[in-house]
Amino acid sequence: MTSYENIVTIHKRDIHSANKAFSEFMKLSEAEFNSRSRKTPNLYKGISPAKLEEVTRDLLKDVAPQTPFRPEDITLVSGHSFPDITATDFYGIEVKSTKEDKWTSIGSSIVESTRNSTVENIYMLFGKLGGRPPEFRLRPYQDCLSDIAVTHSPRYLINMDMPSKDNIFVKMNKPYENFRQLEEQDKISEVRKYYIQKAKAEGKKEMPWWMGETANINLSFYNDLPITARNEMMVRCYIIFYSMYDSDPQARYKSIALWLCNHYSLLCPNMRDFFTAGGICLVKINGKVTQCPHIVGELLDKIPYIKKLLDNPDEDLIKDIRYFWDFQYNPSNLFESWIKMVESHFLKNKKLNKIPIRRLIYEALNG
Repeated sequence: MTSYENIVTIHKRDIHSANKAFSEFMKLSEAEFNSRSRKTPNLYKGISPAKLEEVTRDLLKDVAPQTPFRPEDITLVSGHSFPDITATDFYGIEVKSTKEDKWTSIGSSIVESTRNSTVENIYMLFGKLGGRPPEFRLRPYQDCLSDIAVTHSPRYLINMDMPSKDNIFVKMNKPYENFRQLEEQDKISEVRKYYIQKAKAEGKKEMPWWMGETANINLSFYNDLPITARNEMMVRCYIIFYSMYDSDPQARYKSIALWLCNHYSLLCPNMRDFFTAGGICLVKINGKVTQCPHIVGELLDKIPYIKKLLDNPDEDLIKDIRYFWDFQYNPSNLFESWIKMVESHFLKNKKLNKIPIRRLIYEALNG
């Protein structure tokens, strides 16, 4: 038997070499799993998740003497800790399986609240138990997490066939090592931002409902709010959503309806009525009373409130601006940035492009 330097000693001296040794350990273990499965096809057929964890621990102990890892380094962690198995304080193996003949499944929570704090490097052991014979793969944990789905909480989707460059962390442009160290709410925010931007890029009116930040567990109707609360919501809509100034009435309010439901548990079946009721309004332009789309009058009525909120934004508004303003803006002068946005979208709308909205906004401020 070959004599190896202990992995803990290697890790203290050279983390890169230690990580390479762990990778080799995982390759040997994968080969051993599949060799045993081919020799005895029914060995792992229908095995329970708990039993597979025990079998994995025992196999790793068998393989360990071929590596710098010792059998006593391999520990099956009891309870609901993450990962399921540790190999010294620094390395871990998360065990997942499916009874079907496919390399995909639902994985662990994105929050990783039970993660072993000392474990630096994790591999996924995945058993495709519906294969003939069952097959096993071991890959770096982050390399086989393709997306995020929801059961009772946000969880990773596992795809052992996926190229590592297509993992969810590459898509989010957030390395797993950085992402995993975020606080729970920051993780939710990062993922939330990714899915909002993805929907925008694909031209979809979607919002990740399972990551809403509402504190209200009951749905209610926007129409039933007191008038002051409805007005405050409307002010925020004029600030956050430039779709308000879109020429396409079908696209104008979808994002707002999703946002009300996602953030505030509010349903609004007649959203359009609150913003365009009456069709037209009368606005004085260059001393002459002029007919304008109703939204212009509504917007000008709320300018003092819009400026007050943008000059002193609360935490919720700052979050929404970060999520929904996908244009360049000055955080130190949100009001001016907002005016530029409104101007640009008025110019794109044939029904609004003749209206000198900047001048009207300042006139509304000055009374």
